[in-house]
Amino acid sequence: MTDTPSSRFGELPTLQLPSCLEFLKLKNFPLKVFSAVYEPPRPTKDTLFIYGPGYRNNQASFDVDCLVIQMYLKFCGIDFDVNNINEPAASPSEKLPFLATVSGAIYNDQEIINWVKETRNLEKQLANEKDREKAKAFVTLVETKLKAALLFSMWLEPLNANQTTYKSYYGHTPTPINMIVAYAKQKEIVQKLLSNRDILVREEIYQDAAQTLEALSVKLGDENYFFGASEPTYTDAIIFSYIHSILSMPKIVDGDFSDEERKQAAILSKLVRHNNFVLDSDDKYCYHPQDSRTENGLFYIYQNRLQAADNQFVMGFVKVQQKAKGPSFLC
Repeated sequence: MTDTPSSRFGELPTLQLPSCLEFLKLKNFPLKVFSAVYEPPRPTKDTLFIYGPGYRNNQASFDVDCLVIQMYLKFCGIDFDVNNINEPAASPSEKLPFLATVSGAIYNDQEIINWVKETRNLEKQLANEKDREKAKAFVTLVETKLKAALLFSMWLEPLNANQTTYKSYYGHTPTPINMIVAYAKQKEIVQKLLSNRDILVREEIYQDAAQTLEALSVKLGDENYFFGASEPTYTDAIIFSYIHSILSMPKIVDGDFSDEERKQAAILSKLVRHNNFVLDSDDKYCYHPQDSRTENGLFYIYQNRLQAADNQFVMGFVKVQQKAKGPSFLC
């Protein structure tokens, strides 16, 4: 049996405080009760947190990774809200996009695709196994060659970086913090681009992108969707997002910039000149990044367009074609 102070020395005496010291007793413990910690209300609707709004103040994100998820959710017919948070630190993975569901769960990147499959029983994938394997090859081509050109154009072309990219990603951050984080991000992009090449050569990067776009155009052919699918798939969401991101970057017309600077800033967008993506620049229906409501303002991508509630965000990858009923606009 273990000895205790009471067994060894007997009961300890009870001290009675005089009435003048009654206030020292902890009879009202706890001394102070604080209110409960504030819990933000849960969303009443599944919400996708992204970089935004788009370059023309629309719902389509200017960030290609965010736009891929936006497109896929739209293709699946999922009703969701968009929050242009522009703060990757708010995400558990410190990356955007992320999806906050009404159940309180948070999903990132591929987890969102899995969530769609598991909770909605939806999977916009190709039915044929051989086509799925081929699609993986094309997606890899896009996410290496075409993405490298997009990152180079956005972050390393001085005119695009200073006039568009920095303002889009860090315009909400106070000076000089915005320039510091933009410089750090630019260095990160350079290291990413150097991960599979020894030196960055503008001509080589854009040549790879041109070959990728040519391969995509040939593969699409006269079909409405890649690999002859009856509806847009995850592959279509990825390819649309990259082409839209390339073509939607604002064309810089104001400012005292040299012709060479303007030429370099516009190199990538000029590579997208395939009849089944966009018509030639001489055609009145070609896409014009500054104002999609001008006579030059049409960008069709895929025939089934999914339009947002504000009638500005045309979701889909509609092939370019002249229609008797007149043009529709991607705003």
